[in-house]
Amino acid sequence: MKKLTKNLIFLLTILFLNQSAFCYVLSGSELYQEIYQKIKNTTNFDNFKINITGIPQEKIITNEKTKPRIEIINQNKNFEPNSYKRVVVKDSNNNTIKTFPINVQTLVYKEVLVAKNPINYGGSIDSSNTIKEKKEVSRYLNKILEDLPKNISANRNYPKGSLILVDGIKQKPLVDKNSTVDIIFLSQKGLKITLQGKALKEGAFGETIQVRTNKYNKIYSAQVSSNNQVTVRI
Repeated sequence: MKKLTKNLIFLLTILFLNQSAFCYVLSGSELYQEIYQKIKNTTNFDNFKINITGIPQEKIITNEKTKPRIEIINQNKNFEPNSYKRVVVKDSNNNTIKTFPINVQTLVYKEVLVAKNPINYGGSIDSSNTIKEKKEVSRYLNKILEDLPKNISANRNYPKGSLILVDGIKQKPLVDKNSTVDIIFLSQKGLKITLQGKALKEGAFGETIQVRTNKYNKIYSAQVSSNNQVTVRI
């Protein structure tokens, strides 16, 4: 019985070796590296990390000596921090050998603006309470700040170490509501008249607000041009 078992194992080994001689054996680690490299080549960041789950660990044995071709379906051109893709392994005749789904997580690291100290809603955001640090920002790529803008305040509360985001800041008003302002009337021919008036709402640089002249008690739409100064084009 033992002799029969040994002979059977020997025959199976010979068959496997003969099969391997006429086919390509793709290991799980080799498959992972192939997929990783393909995804990496489509990621346009200087500093990033890719995590891939769902790749089979068992060997893929083909019917030919040629290394199989690996295709990744759903390669979205737009960046996604987490995405599901489908992998297709094909032979030289374009026949599908194996197909399976994978999950790809891409972590992006950048030097960005963060709160050095807690910043309360409405508080000034400046060099005294911010710092640049390397952070994982894959979920906030369209909102991060890599440099400190001028004359901004917080549009939310920022705990220490949190990212300063574009939608969480606002320009500080150069004109306060109900404040006295200089209203500069500019004509196309260069004529310039200045009247004092009252701002009916606050406004940051470039914003259009309603103002009322003291002398004529008329309301105009004016563009904020500097501190307590607005411009009306006539």
